[in-house]
Amino acid sequence: MEQNEIKRDNRKALPKYLLILLVSGVIGGVLGFASGWMGHDSLSETVIAAVNAGLTAIAPWTIPVTSVVSLAVILGLYHAAKGLFEGWNGEDEDVMDQADEKLNWALMVTTAQLILDMFFFAMVVLYGTGWATLIGVGAFLVFVFLLVFAQQKVVDLTRRMNPEKRGSVYDVNFKKKWFESCDEAERNQIGRAAYKAFNVVNVASPLMWVVFVLLSFAFNVNTLLPALAVCLLWGLLNVSYCLECIRLGRRKHPGGDTV
Repeated sequence: MEQNEIKRDNRKALPKYLLILLVSGVIGGVLGFASGWMGHDSLSETVIAAVNAGLTAIAPWTIPVTSVVSLAVILGLYHAAKGLFEGWNGEDEDVMDQADEKLNWALMVTTAQLILDMFFFAMVVLYGTGWATLIGVGAFLVFVFLLVFAQQKVVDLTRRMNPEKRGSVYDVNFKKKWFESCDEAERNQIGRAAYKAFNVVNVASPLMWVVFVLLSFAFNVNTLLPALAVCLLWGLLNVSYCLECIRLGRRKHPGGDTV
């Protein structure tokens, strides 16, 4: 019965899988033809020249402008959460949930902005010239420090709201200490969120690979680095996930790894 059920599930899923492959192949063929045509036409050179000119103009300002906006958002969320906490009557848990959510949004903004700043720093190095490069590099150092400081302030307030929490953002073992101070429900939440992120990256990675391959045809970019970077991160994600599953699975058996 079990084997018949397995075969039935496979037969049920196969047509949809083949349809997805067919549609993907058709779309990929059309996009591949279009990118190849674009790569052999002067249009690609015109687009590249326009993009390079635009990136050169905006490169020195990307870090300060976006970072100032993000810091303003973080500051607003932080003070809103702090106001809720300091005005809490000690009974209404909804108030604390609202404060926690605002702090989580603040942490997300700091993380996203730090990643953006690293991207913009690369843009400054590649497209900045003279004083523009100096402005970009100086802004990167200043705003990265401010963002990390803001992140620490958010963590400090979270610890005031939850005295059992441990860890400092400045500590290299912060994530480990923070996780160890979480209760079972919080760890379960972290695990579910991590698995969701795992699935999102597994969907996004092949799409990004396709995009980079098509762009290499469209703009005659003879380099494997973009596709290689995607594949390396994609592979690292899945291999590390599988290795951790194997390690955790050993705990179920006597004499297995218990570390």
